[in-house]
Amino acid sequence: MIRTVQPIVYHGISRATSVAAGLTVELLARAPYSARDNPQRASLGMALERQTGVHAIGTDRREDFDTWTGTLSFTPPGLDVFSESATGGEYLVVRWDAAESSDGAQAGPARPQRTAPPALLQQALALRALLVCSAPAAQVQARVQLLLVGLDALRAPARTAQGLADLRPLYARVLERIDDEIGHPDEDLSLAALSASVQHTPLAFLRHFKQLTGMTPHAYVNERRLQRARHLLHAPHGTLADVAATAGYASQSHMGTAVLKALGLTPSAYRRGPR
Repeated sequence: MIRTVQPIVYHGISRATSVAAGLTVELLARAPYSARDNPQRASLGMALERQTGVHAIGTDRREDFDTWTGTLSFTPPGLDVFSESATGGEYLVVRWDAAESSDGAQAGPARPQRTAPPALLQQALALRALLVCSAPAAQVQARVQLLLVGLDALRAPARTAQGLADLRPLYARVLERIDDEIGHPDEDLSLAALSASVQHTPLAFLRHFKQLTGMTPHAYVNERRLQRARHLLHAPHGTLADVAATAGYASQSHMGTAVLKALGLTPSAYRRGPR
């Protein structure tokens, strides 16, 4: 299935907004996709959910990918990128015409990516909220400009890249545990419990987790709970209380507060979609 851009970001549909001449921002919903980037455009993308699949970058050779929440990627103009995923994941991407690119990047075989600095990931989440609630274009444009600071983050020298790469298989099990257990409030997803599961000290675990995802463990658990609630709210059946319980919130009120804070909408308004 080819992922296409539709006007609204509700119920698994993506949203695209033009924020300036030749500049667009897209919030791609979690859905299976098979897509090729437009090589005439440059793009800066941020993964808001973990997703796996295969891609080919500047070559016909297909390679598996496992992109985690908080991963920032830059695709220069002229680089052919094909990707597909059986599940997809929420993804935020800013695209602009190559002729208007002012970052000085040249086309080539490289597609740099790394975990975004936490402050930049927060900008991406704030931009997501503006897109979900159909905020005025001026607000979206201002937030997009702040997100484009990510180009500088990608140019900065990577720190301990190999050491973090070695930790990914171990911490992948932590991410899987969180997804397995967030719907069960009686499960212990505290810093102490998660760090003990990989036999790291809490301080070392906190540092490594933030370097790998751009979030603290607590923030990541909250984000995964929010994503589950959003997915369940897309379904036509099930009460808000049921959604809150399945997503692991302590109460419907707790879910309402979390959704409103993250998206600027109540769960009921999010479920209804724009009018």
